[in-house]
Amino acid sequence: MPILIDTAELAGLAAEGGLYGVFVCLFFVCGYDLVDRRIRLKSQLSWPMALAATLLILLATARFIVDCTNIFVAFIRHDPREARLAYLLDVTEPLFTTKHSIFISTLFVGDSFVNYRCWIVWGRNIWIVLPSIILSLVSTGSGGYLMWAYTHLPNQTIPSESHWLTVLFSLSLVANALATSLLAYRIWSIDHQLMGAVDRDLAGQSRLSPIVRIVLESGVMNAAYLLVFVMTLEFGSPALEIISEMAVPLTGIIFSIVILRVGHQRHGDSFYATQRPVGTLSEWSVKRRTVPPRASAIGETPTIVPLEVFVHHSHEGVVKTRDGGVLENWESADSIAHAAV
Repeated sequence: MPILIDTAELAGLAAEGGLYGVFVCLFFVCGYDLVDRRIRLKSQLSWPMALAATLLILLATARFIVDCTNIFVAFIRHDPREARLAYLLDVTEPLFTTKHSIFISTLFVGDSFVNYRCWIVWGRNIWIVLPSIILSLVSTGSGGYLMWAYTHLPNQTIPSESHWLTVLFSLSLVANALATSLLAYRIWSIDHQLMGAVDRDLAGQSRLSPIVRIVLESGVMNAAYLLVFVMTLEFGSPALEIISEMAVPLTGIIFSIVILRVGHQRHGDSFYATQRPVGTLSEWSVKRRTVPPRASAIGETPTIVPLEVFVHHSHEGVVKTRDGGVLENWESADSIAHAAV
């Protein structure tokens, strides 16, 4: 027997409540971490991350309140099950359009967050992220039209507008997958180059850990969730409502993990924008002039000049040695600590 809409809504609300509680905890952890790093490391607060986290917690809270109200109205004011099912399937109800409008807004915030990070790590090159931005805007626009059609056009049902639902989530999936792939590739290419230069020091580490870190930092889990949502929509499964109610807090959880990982990584997003993803390890080698030992007189032991390192704090970190040598392509600790994300 298939799951009916009232059972799916109730099960979805139970799952949403648990995920919302997890998201609230992660939100406060992220807020504390951002403020603590600003005070302790004297770094600039990442306003895009703070804004994204704030919008997601507000949207998740609003969606949870709307879903609770919707279930209360359905089960208290519509006693016969037939009336309850008719109420939950009525797309013209204000609560129906409100909760799905919140879902569409959450998708747009998530896509915008991934597009922003992709734009940063690719050196603020708008042409790199322009396709994913266009796809995100078209997806959000189709969602806005869908909500308008539900409330203004006659004889509207969920199956009658299923093609617009497919456009909405498919374009969001493609935009998210495209930006996530570009972001993951950039992180991997730079880190692979760096790890190759210090491979001897990292020989004891598992080769799986960089993959896990890239997955967490790129937000690929959000694209995977959207794929599951699109497949459920295409198969017409009644579990669609369960996944729909879980979507908003789950999106917040995924991006909270991303924010925590980005905050604790070795380099900020701006670091990847200053490096070239291809090249040889010779670019990272130490280039310095060899100064022969000097002797004060014939027969005396040459005087060994010790190597000293001076770090000049600038955007393009430069390390100079006492004998005039230069360490090229080097990020100073001060630059990394103040890197904007």
